[in-house]
Amino acid sequence: MTSLLHHVDLITNSRNRGAVEAAVITAINEILGATRTELHKIFMPPGDVLVGLAAEIGTGGPVVAQIHDDGFAWPEQIGSIENSPHFQICLGNAEPCHDQLPDGSARIIVPIENALHEPYAFLLILRSVALTAFESEIVQGFVKLLKNCLSMLDYSETDSLTGLLNRKTFDEHLIRILANIPQQDDAASGTPRLPHRRKTRPATRDHWLGVMDIDHFKSINDRFGHQVGDEVLTLVGKLMRESFRVQDKLFRFGGEEFVALLRPAEFSHATATFERFRARVEDFGFPGVGRITISIGFTRIKRGDTPSVILDSADAALYWAKDHGRNQCHAYDRLIAAGKLKQHLANTDAELF
Repeated sequence: MTSLLHHVDLITNSRNRGAVEAAVITAINEILGATRTELHKIFMPPGDVLVGLAAEIGTGGPVVAQIHDDGFAWPEQIGSIENSPHFQICLGNAEPCHDQLPDGSARIIVPIENALHEPYAFLLILRSVALTAFESEIVQGFVKLLKNCLSMLDYSETDSLTGLLNRKTFDEHLIRILANIPQQDDAASGTPRLPHRRKTRPATRDHWLGVMDIDHFKSINDRFGHQVGDEVLTLVGKLMRESFRVQDKLFRFGGEEFVALLRPAEFSHATATFERFRARVEDFGFPGVGRITISIGFTRIKRGDTPSVILDSADAALYWAKDHGRNQCHAYDRLIAAGKLKQHLANTDAELF
C-alpha cells in the first residue's frame, strides 16, 4: 500500500504530459513486477493511423521511464498501425488484449482513450504470467488516473472558448523548441525515425511560428454582438484544428489573435499550411455573419533567436499583410529579402530565402 500511495503522489505531482505518462508506466512496471512496460501514442493524420513509442521502462534499466515524445517531433519508432498487428487488433477495443509470446511470457495491451473518447495510446505490459483479476483492476485504476491527470492539464492549458492552447502555455512550447534546434552540422542526425515515405531531409528541420488575426473583427462584434463574435472565434478555432497537422501546436492569444507553432517542415510546406488555413477561413460561411477573412504573418524559428524576436518578426509580417489589403499570408524573411520590410536589429544573423 505504501508503494502504491508513493506512486500516486508522484503521478499527481507531475506538471506536464511526459512526466505524468512516465510516472504511470513506472508505477505499473514496479507494482506488477513486469519485465517491461511501454506507452505507444496514437496519431491519426488524414487517411492514416500511426503508432509511436512515447515512453518505456524495463527491468535492469533506469528506475524511471524514458520519455521519447517531446510533443513536436514524432515519437521514436513511429509507423503505420498496419505494421503492428498486435496494436491493430486492439484499436477501438474497450477491454485489454492478451496474448502469449514465443518465449512463453504474457503480453497485455490496454487501449486508452482521451476525454473525447478518441484513441489516444496503447499501454503495453510484458511479464512472465498473465494478469490476475485484481492486477487488471490496478492497471485500469492507473489508466483512469492517467486520463484524469491529462484532463486537468488540458483544462489548465486550453482556451475555454476555442479549445486551443492558451497564451500561458506558449512560452514553454517555444522555449522547448529553441532548446532543441539542431546545429546545422547535426541536422541530419535529428531526422525523425519515420516510415520510408515519411522520411524528412535535413532541410525540413525548421520550425515555424505564424501569427493570425481575423480581419475587421471589431466590426463583427459591433454589428452582430459579442455572442456572435464568440461563435466566430469558436469556428475559427475549429478550422485551425482541421487545417494544421497533428503535431502542430495551436494557440489563441486572446481576442481575435491566434498563433501556430509548426513542427519541422520545409518553407514551401509551411507556406502551404498557412495558406490552407487562410483559404479555409475565406471559403467558410459563418452563420449570421457570412464571409470573413484572416491575415497571417509567419517566420522561421532559428537557433539564437529569443521569443520576443520571433514574435516581433511574425507580427511585422502580419502588419504588412494588414496594411496591404488583408486576407494575405506573408513570410517575414521573404518580405525582408524583397526589401519590403527592414530587418530587426536583434535578428541580423537571419538567413534570407
